[in-house]
Amino acid sequence: MPGKSRWFLALLLAALAGCAGPQGPLFPQVAATIPPVAPDRARVYFYRDYEPYESLAPTDVFLNGATAGVSKPGVVFYRDVAPGTYDISVYSVGAFPNADKHVALKAGDTVYAKIESLHAWFGGGGGGEGGGYDPDTFVVMLIDPAQAQRELANMRYVQPPSDVARSS
Repeated sequence: MPGKSRWFLALLLAALAGCAGPQGPLFPQVAATIPPVAPDRARVYFYRDYEPYESLAPTDVFLNGATAGVSKPGVVFYRDVAPGTYDISVYSVGAFPNADKHVALKAGDTVYAKIESLHAWFGGGGGGEGGGYDPDTFVVMLIDPAQAQRELANMRYVQPPSDVARSS
């Protein structure tokens, strides 16, 4: 029986580790090592609160329809882009009015795009009696830099994705 108990305990610990939330260093621990925005570029930070009662599903983030990365709960990443006008959007099963945001970026600009989860917005059926499917609904919010800096203090940083198409 002791062998089975150890096996069960190891399985339980592995399962709990997978539910522990986002991984990686806290943003404030690495902020000073992030290079400044190049003079001919603009920067967009993407982040999402870790809200265990909202959707924990990852969702793709797009700049003008090109994949910019994957938004995960409790994580922040950035993309440096050429100046221009951008449509910032996310993959969402449910539809929500004004879910995308449009922004005109000049060289040297930095904007903060917060991805919000609106669990159960589209389905309305809930998971209660009778079941029901509540598809994930995500929206983009442009956040004031001072507020974003406060919120980023609790985020886990991931390197800018290098395996997605660069917006230029």
